[in-house]
Amino acid sequence: MKNSKSKGNASELSFLRLQQEAISVLAKEFLTGERDETMYERVARSVSNVLQVDGCLFLLIKSSEKQYQVLASCGLCNKSEHELTELIDDVQLRKSLESTEIQMVPDYKSSSGSGPLRKQCFEDFRSSMSVQIPGNPEALGVIAVYRTKPGFFEEVQQGFLKTISNMLAGALVRDAKELALKESEARSKAILKTAVDGIITIDDTGMITLFNQAAQKMFGYREEEVTGNNVRMLMPEPYKSEHDKYLENYKKTGAKKIIGIGREMTGLRKDGSTFPLYLAVSEFQMGNKRSFTGIVRDITDQRKLEMEVLQISDHERRRIGQDLHDGLGQMLTGIGLMSQGLEKKLRKVSPGYADQANEITNLIREADNYAKNLSRGLLPVDFEVRGLVTSLERLAVNAERLFGIKCSFQEFNSPIFHDNSVVEHLFRIAQEAISNAVKHGQAGVIRIELGSDEEFAVLRIVDDGKGFSEEWEKNKGSGIDIMRFRTQLIGANLNIHNLDGGGVALICLLPRTETVYHTDESQD
Repeated sequence: MKNSKSKGNASELSFLRLQQEAISVLAKEFLTGERDETMYERVARSVSNVLQVDGCLFLLIKSSEKQYQVLASCGLCNKSEHELTELIDDVQLRKSLESTEIQMVPDYKSSSGSGPLRKQCFEDFRSSMSVQIPGNPEALGVIAVYRTKPGFFEEVQQGFLKTISNMLAGALVRDAKELALKESEARSKAILKTAVDGIITIDDTGMITLFNQAAQKMFGYREEEVTGNNVRMLMPEPYKSEHDKYLENYKKTGAKKIIGIGREMTGLRKDGSTFPLYLAVSEFQMGNKRSFTGIVRDITDQRKLEMEVLQISDHERRRIGQDLHDGLGQMLTGIGLMSQGLEKKLRKVSPGYADQANEITNLIREADNYAKNLSRGLLPVDFEVRGLVTSLERLAVNAERLFGIKCSFQEFNSPIFHDNSVVEHLFRIAQEAISNAVKHGQAGVIRIELGSDEEFAVLRIVDDGKGFSEEWEKNKGSGIDIMRFRTQLIGANLNIHNLDGGGVALICLLPRTETVYHTDESQD
């Protein structure tokens, strides 16, 4: 009797060692093995070997409609998947799906209810054990093992099957998460690849971490040429110099200028050319690291269309102004001269009628002056060689007279423009800047400067007003948007900032090209 008990203990110890070895191998398999169907087939074979059973089945629930799929099987190779999934009708397996307890049938011949014996394809099996693969909130499936001989499964065998079911549940959950992650990554890559707009991601130091195909086409760089480099390489001045300062200021103060707002600015291609773009920036966290995504849209065609519309509008305005000056103005001048002659003749014969003729002459003169003023408003710029200089000088004089301030104009190496639309846009920018400085900044002194160097034509308007508030970008009026719109139409950059000693500086930089302007020095 004692010898029999010793043999039983030895057998149990041998099974426990085999079980521990199998669990160790399977744990490594789940963690480092290939995540495919063959892995689960290997697990099924291992379970069959440890439990010394004739068949093993991993059955998964695939949907809320109770559709089932065979994940793996062993010892059931001659059974079709349809035959295997029919096993779910078995009372034992349905109980396993509803309970975390081990379900056993020691002998199908003596058990009641439905079971494999009722299905000819499983008539060889006499006993079975099954347990659910736990999930949250519902079971993921069931593990079942089958023997061709009757009998109960020992407690250690039941514990082993439960351990395997828990390990399998963890693996299936990880697989589902990994699959969802891969699908999400695939969708994200597909979106990035097919996006019409450029998508650029940078870290919190300004280094580029992502550069999609649209951005590559837009800027002329391959992804490997920009990844790891500062995003400044995609910006012309003055944006290039300001970018890192802005990024550092945002990290210190949290003050946003572009993030979550979007704005129009200028991009710099690999070949050195610039182009207008619309930039929308958003912020996101990856772990403890902050990153930024920029959605970039090339608006060159849009700007061309807007330029054409504006040129048509400007042309029509100039035509109306010219008609007022040359047509109506000359006609009124002629009528005024005729009225003066009539007055002189009437003065000799009828002084009363002469007075009426004089009144008509005065009214005609007023109408003539009114027409000239309208014409001057529609044609504020003289389009001769030094037309912008002349117009800005006159603007400074008129600002002093109209606003009661001190306004001066200075020039240095003044550019000579080839495009009249550029001249008019620069004049309108200066006009709007002065108006804003007086109305909103309460400036008393304004200085207009026009000059050029080897790279840029520069228009600068500086005032001594109260400056902008910290939230001025959010609360700015339409005047600043109009100025920015004009600078973008002519391919210029606009920089507006508060001065340390008070007041505001507005600087418009127009890149030098052969078709835009030259200087007297460049002609020599």
